[in-house]
Amino acid sequence: MSQTPKTEIASDTYKTANANLALENAHLKNQNEAMTAEIKDLQIQLEQTTTVIENDLKADLILKIQAASEYQETDLLKMTPLQLQTIEETLAKSKGCAAQTQSGYKSIRAGNASAQQDRLTVGNLYGKTRQEIMQMEGF
Repeated sequence: MSQTPKTEIASDTYKTANANLALENAHLKNQNEAMTAEIKDLQIQLEQTTTVIENDLKADLILKIQAASEYQETDLLKMTPLQLQTIEETLAKSKGCAAQTQSGYKSIRAGNASAQQDRLTVGNLYGKTRQEIMQMEGF
């Protein structure tokens, strides 16, 4: 008879411990689901904020580039902020040469030269000597 009460007490202790662990597990699962939902919401907010910042940066860079060059807005809208920053930095560095345009320097723009904008690009200089380059139009 002395064995039966000890077994029942031990069994009740395990049942209580298991019940406590089950409650704790359910509580932690609820916390995990809530935090997972919060993380998803924060990721969406981060993406939206990044988009707003990139669009604002692009708009500022497009305005600066258009003021300093003959780029069209449609061409600039297709570019990434990094490409626009590179163009803006290049234009900012070339401002020191802007005063020399009257003495024969040309504005340089990447791309093919059309009939209207033939003075915005340089031709193929590969294999040309210094003398040949100096004899080219505009030098």
